[in-house]
Amino acid sequence: MRPVKILSVCGSGTVSSAMLSSKLADVLEEKGYDLEATEVAPGGVAVAVQSGGYDLIAYTSPVEDIYGIPVLNATGFLVGINEEEFVEELLDVVGKLAL
Repeated sequence: MRPVKILSVCGSGTVSSAMLSSKLADVLEEKGYDLEATEVAPGGVAVAVQSGGYDLIAYTSPVEDIYGIPVLNATGFLVGINEEEFVEELLDVVGKLAL
């Protein structure tokens, strides 16, 4: 089974997106999935999506929903608000992937 490829997006493409990637990895590994994450700022999303073959985008800084892949708002998940709802949505998306 291949890893789930997630593009993590935050304002600068460094700290928050790296923290988000770590939390996503923990959740996915607990459910038996591996994660391949890339962290970018919103300005780098279009180029990353064109070249990366990502399964979904998880963001803490808004991105447009025009990339043809699921886009999940992960702000609450990162700060501990409505985590269960986000995890449910994440696992729903991942469960539909051909891994």
